[in-house]
Amino acid sequence: MAEPPTERGRETRDAILACAARLFHQRGVKATSVEDVLAAAGAGKGQFYRYFASKSELVGAVVDHQVDRYLTPQRNALERLEDWSDLERYLTDLADRHEQRRFAGGCPLGSLAVELSGRDENLHAQLAEALAEWQASLTAGLRRLTRSGHIREDAPLERLATATLASIQGAYLLATVHADREVMDDALAETVGNLRRHAPIGDDPTRNDTA
Repeated sequence: MAEPPTERGRETRDAILACAARLFHQRGVKATSVEDVLAAAGAGKGQFYRYFASKSELVGAVVDHQVDRYLTPQRNALERLEDWSDLERYLTDLADRHEQRRFAGGCPLGSLAVELSGRDENLHAQLAEALAEWQASLTAGLRRLTRSGHIREDAPLERLATATLASIQGAYLLATVHADREVMDDALAETVGNLRRHAPIGDDPTRNDTA
């Protein structure tokens, strides 16, 4: 992707990139043409080819854009986990943002990873790495809950983080299919409930202390 020499050029390129990211997420990469992107961005083909050699290069730029735009907030939020309420707020924020997008497109990273699987191995590998980083951030967040006494020291944190990420991806999918916030909330609430089963006695209100 070429770096524009002027501020106006950078604005045009960024507009094309932002519109492509939105349309790829809403419709899918295959179903979105360069013409669709340019119409949404109010740009011409000459401008497009000044900054992107092909649609494939645009797709690669969108992957970079989505990874940076979506993964960084996940990492930042999970680095601040101190208690169960923080985790619940983190998951609620995911559902809030999905609802704001009117449940279009599923997870911004997961949906791209699924669509590009088998089509572009380099981009798929990049997205797989991004999801692995998200999983690592979840593990780190659960480790913070362990240090603050909310999860037992012997809990299998990496396995729990994997299950949590799988639940998040499934929640995105169900909410997208049904266009329903409630199914996402219910799935994520179950995720918290499952994690709280690994809390020390006295920290989990669902645990029977006499069991």
